[in-house]
Amino acid sequence: MIIRRAILVLRFLFTLILLSFFFYPESAYPQQTKTISTVAELVDISEIIYGPDDLLVNGKLYIPTHPRAEGNPYFQEDNWDSGSIIIKGKTFTNFLFIYNVEIDRVIIESRDINENKIAVLLNQDFVDGFMIGDHEFINLKQLKTSNTLKGYAELIYRSGLTMVIAHKKTLLKQYSQSNPFGSYSGLVSEKFIQEGDQLVKLPTKGSFLDYYSPFRAQLKKYFRTKNLRYKKATKNELAKLMEFCDGLVENN
Repeated sequence: MIIRRAILVLRFLFTLILLSFFFYPESAYPQQTKTISTVAELVDISEIIYGPDDLLVNGKLYIPTHPRAEGNPYFQEDNWDSGSIIIKGKTFTNFLFIYNVEIDRVIIESRDINENKIAVLLNQDFVDGFMIGDHEFINLKQLKTSNTLKGYAELIYRSGLTMVIAHKKTLLKQYSQSNPFGSYSGLVSEKFIQEGDQLVKLPTKGSFLDYYSPFRAQLKKYFRTKNLRYKKATKNELAKLMEFCDGLVENN
């Protein structure tokens, strides 16, 4: 990558030199110029010219599809977070990014050659996962399931079984005089458990109890003593629930 960038930078500098012969008089040249002597210096300059690591900024310019709609299409409102992103096994930190759950894509803040802020839509095939606060997301391709469900999901638990939650928002095309551009729905979250190469959707407490039908009595007691509401359970509550289920299976 360093060699490729060095070549790109040299091409860029050579182009500037050629253009200068046509557009700048001789008196415009300084008497002394700084010599670029190392590959490292070329890489530093390429960071300015071409932006951050090519592996990280591997996407296209992000333009919101419905910027005037009420609400937003993001996981946690419209706040840019500083977290970590894993791309092709390489972890990147200290980048501002946001997760658009409507289109299921990660957008990072970058800068163009003039140092203007731009938003870059990352290539979904390259992103292995990312962290937003204490929320860990993985690319579902890592689970190697045969389901048609693709994209990112929040990892809740991974041990005997794996639980993930897929989050989504949609644009509600209900227009009015006070809301002429539509509005985004609230965050819709769907729970799945991986069983072999399948992701089993468990949207309700009833479906969860049916999945663990041999332990229905123990689970009902657990829900009652913990005062646990399945649909509104936090990720920590769900993780503890799954840990309890693993214990039931192991001791059976």
